[in-house]
Amino acid sequence: MTPPARTLLIAVCCILAVALGATRAQAQYKVGDPVDAPFGPTYLQSVVVAIDPKSPFPYRVHPLGYLNTLDSSFSAAMLKAPGSEPTRPIGDIASDPWLLKVQREKAFHPVHVYRGPYACFSLSGTRPEARPAFNFTIVDGHRYRDAAGHGGAYQFDAGNATLLFKGGALDGQHATYRQASDPPTHAEPPAITLTAVDDRCGRPIK
Repeated sequence: MTPPARTLLIAVCCILAVALGATRAQAQYKVGDPVDAPFGPTYLQSVVVAIDPKSPFPYRVHPLGYLNTLDSSFSAAMLKAPGSEPTRPIGDIASDPWLLKVQREKAFHPVHVYRGPYACFSLSGTRPEARPAFNFTIVDGHRYRDAAGHGGAYQFDAGNATLLFKGGALDGQHATYRQASDPPTHAEPPAITLTAVDDRCGRPIK
C-alpha cells in the first residue's frame, strides 16, 4: 500500500471512529434517566426529558424542583452520572411532575386548609392589584376572620379542594384551594381563589 493510500485509510478510520464515538455518546442516555447537569458554576440534580439525535446538544434536561423554563440542552459529555459531582439542593417546586416521578410519589392532596393570614389580589388586567378588603385569616379547620376582624365559618371539601364561606365579608363566596406540599414552601405557598370575583389569595411562607 502506497503512503498516500495508507494516509487516506488512516484518515477514513479516524472519521469513522469519531462518528461511532458520537453515536455511542448520543445513545448514552434515554428519556427519564437521572443526571447531574451543569447550570451555571455548579451542577443540579436533573432528568433527561427529551432527545434530539440531530442536535449537537441532543439531551434536553430538566433540573428537579425547578420551573421548566430552566430546561436546557446538553451534549452527553457535559452530563455526569448522579452523585458524581457536588450538586446544589433540589429546587422548591414540590409539585414538579418530574421530581414526583423520580421520587415515585404522587401529587400532594391537602385534607385541610393551611392556617394563617391570606392576602388577596385581582387577577384581571396586566398586573396584580391588591384587594385588601378581601383579605382574611384561616383560624382553624372551620372558622375564618375577615379583614375587619369579623368572624365567619367555612366548609372545605378535600375531595374537590373547594371552600364555601359563611358569614363575615366573604359570606356566600365559593373558592378553590391549592397546596403543593406539606409543609408548604416559599416558592409554592398555599392559595385560595375566590371564583366569583376571580381574586387569588396567597398565604405567604417565609
